[in-house]
Amino acid sequence: MKRILSLTLALVALVSLVSLGLYAANDRVIQSKQLPKAAQLFLAKHFAGRAVSLAKEDRDFSGTTYDVRLADGTELEFTSAGEWKEVDGNHTALPLTFIPAQLVKTIQSQHAGDAIVHIERKRRGYQVELASGLELLFDARFQLIGYDD
Repeated sequence: MKRILSLTLALVALVSLVSLGLYAANDRVIQSKQLPKAAQLFLAKHFAGRAVSLAKEDRDFSGTTYDVRLADGTELEFTSAGEWKEVDGNHTALPLTFIPAQLVKTIQSQHAGDAIVHIERKRRGYQVELASGLELLFDARFQLIGYDD
């Protein structure tokens, strides 16, 4: 019985590894013109003049996302529809033009002079990192609900 259980577990582990490998094989480098139209427009509007150094399509069991790295080191992640999910300036200030105005207003009033360097859309709101390293959590109605360290 132990031998059958061991063989079954080994088989399950092997199938899992092969499945993960197949999903990883679905990641591919693409041209920026192959990004969803909404992502292309977003980049042109909010990151004009910044060259795309890498664009990648990531396909897995949960769907397709697009990862973009700009020449200045900024990293962006888009949904399959081309909406931004995460923007990371890698310790460099992000443009405020795409960040909801209510978030910007709250941050500027409570943390004046501290630039936004990372923002991520979460299932129930937003997570924002400031240049000081402070992380702020906002709900879907743009209300500050807490801090994360």
